[in-house]
Amino acid sequence: MQENFIIYNEEYVLIKDILRKLKGNTNAKAVFITDSEGHCIASSGEMDDLNLNSISSLIAGSVAAINSIAQMLKIENFNAVLNESSKECLHISLINDRTMLVVIFDNSSNLGLVRFRVRSALEELVKVFQTINKKLKASDKIPLGSPFEGVSDEDIDRIFGD
Repeated sequence: MQENFIIYNEEYVLIKDILRKLKGNTNAKAVFITDSEGHCIASSGEMDDLNLNSISSLIAGSVAAINSIAQMLKIENFNAVLNESSKECLHISLINDRTMLVVIFDNSSNLGLVRFRVRSALEELVKVFQTINKKLKASDKIPLGSPFEGVSDEDIDRIFGD
């Protein structure tokens, strides 16, 4: 299991802006970023939170399975995955080894346009995530363990008087 993300507000605003622009430029229904553990990091579009979290989880599992297939075929990794139905498409692109960009679009858009716009958005997103990593390293802000680490049952009993 990997440590949770820390995203600074400034970069979160940039990420949301990139997603909003991508959604508009592709006429997508929804655009979002998920991590490899299935947590939605940011989104733009027509998705309720329950579906978004479930879909994020399933996409993370799907990408892990696809990358296992790539290893079996002696391919480093697939950069993008496209799933098509008669009405909607799901385009998944790797941002880095831990995050992926997902675009859900229908027939009112065009796959070529989506791929073109995703390529530009990925370049921007890679830079944003590199900035986040630099900030984390510079501030030594490594996510801590549990906030209850080092607290015993006796300490809790003493605090709550039991």
